[in-house]
Amino acid sequence: MWVDVDDLISSATAEHVESAIARASDDQSGGGGDFSAVIIALDTPGGSLDATLKIIESIQGSRVPVIGYVYPPGKSAWSAGTIILVATDYAVMAPFTTIGSAQPVTGTGVPVNDTKVTNAITEKVVSLAQLHNRNATQAARFITHNDNLTPEKALQDNVIDAIASDPKELLQNAHNLTAITLGGPKVLDVDADSGIVIHEPSLRVALVGVLANPVLSTILLTVGFFALVFGLTSPGFGAEIAGAAMIILALIGQGFDINWAAFALLAIGVGLLAYELYSPGFGAAGIGGVIVILVGTTLMITQPVGPVLISEEHLSNLALLSMIVVVPFGGFFGLITYKAWKAKTRKPLQFVLQSDKGVALDPISTSTPGFVSVGGEYWKARTTGGIEIGKGEQVRVVKKEGDLLIVEPLQKEEQT
Repeated sequence: MWVDVDDLISSATAEHVESAIARASDDQSGGGGDFSAVIIALDTPGGSLDATLKIIESIQGSRVPVIGYVYPPGKSAWSAGTIILVATDYAVMAPFTTIGSAQPVTGTGVPVNDTKVTNAITEKVVSLAQLHNRNATQAARFITHNDNLTPEKALQDNVIDAIASDPKELLQNAHNLTAITLGGPKVLDVDADSGIVIHEPSLRVALVGVLANPVLSTILLTVGFFALVFGLTSPGFGAEIAGAAMIILALIGQGFDINWAAFALLAIGVGLLAYELYSPGFGAAGIGGVIVILVGTTLMITQPVGPVLISEEHLSNLALLSMIVVVPFGGFFGLITYKAWKAKTRKPLQFVLQSDKGVALDPISTSTPGFVSVGGEYWKARTTGGIEIGKGEQVRVVKKEGDLLIVEPLQKEEQT
């Protein structure tokens, strides 16, 4: 069974690997024996710590040996990818590949130096290396010193078990070797003639994988927030529903446990801002809402609940790309929100007729309205007190009642 891990490691990746291993293990337990091993092909900059730990659990619970393979040549398995490689039962690298740089970082790319976190991850990697009789000291240095190794150096230091330029060479070298697994030693029955079945991701995994793209999730979160604000200020278009849906999709894609405190701050901030937009003036509620939203957004986006295992350079590039894409959207929705606020707070314009004199276009009385031409505009009008006005007579506008003008005959001395 061949399963590709060729992007950021997320909850979608963990589910993809878990389903591949479960499929191979279930077949083995059923006595069919079609799958004698699972090959995880690694080409990744790293990713979520939680997802990495789930993948390790799947590897250790597998009924068939799991082979880790940094492939194709020239690629890398950094950070979380390195830890997964150490966790596999048989570790292989293709020529000119690289592993290493496994120190956890925060969502902003700042290295995590909290010993409670780093010591836990370090000892976990050490135990994985010891399980497979590999170099535990070097495994720890991937996290504590961000070491990077080429295939030759990794093989020399007993970090991996072999170097193979392609899957066929990997199978030839591994056939009949004994791999040490959590369930005990197992012989690798993977000769070069063995067929390789590629495990394709399910629709669910593919969807979560798309949402897990950091750029897309950032865009969804930002656009969703502005759409939510716009929908609350201008109801009737459904923007608030679309905004809430985009925010939920963004949170699913990020794969983190929701920080309920930050989410509550966002909700309170939006509520305060909406209240201010519907009330006259711009006062304490509006200013407080903006401040609360900024704090909540900062907590939710830049400080996820758990650290991530990903190279700092890759994370910085993603952050820069996200900002380049998000800023125009933010400016656009900010302008829309500002215009909506201006429209809500604008004072009603007083009605002013272009002229108070006009001509009756129809016979007009108190009970029978008719049209008049006033200042070049056509208006419906009537009289009061039983006065009747004939067609073509000049009139004076007395007042306006709704959409109806109240008129009276123009005195002869005023007529032109």
